[in-house]
Amino acid sequence: MADINDYKLENLGQEHKSLVLEWRNAGHIRPFMNHAEPIPLEEHYRWLNSAEKDASKLVKLCFYQEQPIGLVQFSHINLTNQTCEWGLYIGDQASPRGSGKIMGILALDLIFKERQMRKVSAQILDFNQKSLSYHRRLGFVEEGRLCKQILRNQQYTDVVLMAIFREQWEKHSEVLKEEAAGANEGNHDR
Repeated sequence: MADINDYKLENLGQEHKSLVLEWRNAGHIRPFMNHAEPIPLEEHYRWLNSAEKDASKLVKLCFYQEQPIGLVQFSHINLTNQTCEWGLYIGDQASPRGSGKIMGILALDLIFKERQMRKVSAQILDFNQKSLSYHRRLGFVEEGRLCKQILRNQQYTDVVLMAIFREQWEKHSEVLKEEAAGANEGNHDR
């Protein structure tokens, strides 16, 4: 696993917009998104422009040693209720082992500490066991399900609703950060 200090979250720059479209349409990401159809360039640019202008959205790129590897998006940011939803993915499949975990740590620290949210929610397709497991490892708990909500492969699938509160994150994040640091002890071949 790579060192957490080799990672950072940055605003999405003009030079990375095409790369993000490539990721959004990639075979390892697209099937797990709420909309299964490939995203055309015009729609991608509308989404990016909306994210830049809408205070209820926040999009960040995750960099590993100055190379973009993934994206995290917060949406439905509600300052009154201090809630939001998130979604994220690793676009670069050659990213070091543990990159998703580190990106999650950085993103949740950002939204809870800097943006003062009290709750982050996620919507995950029920067949995406990898994402469900990932969210549980980060400390999310299932709050409910939207039964037979989305049509995939001629079948309706459930959407699992998960969430984590700031207090849970504050307790759980220390354990995750220690695990990430411990995984690097003796790792000199990064």
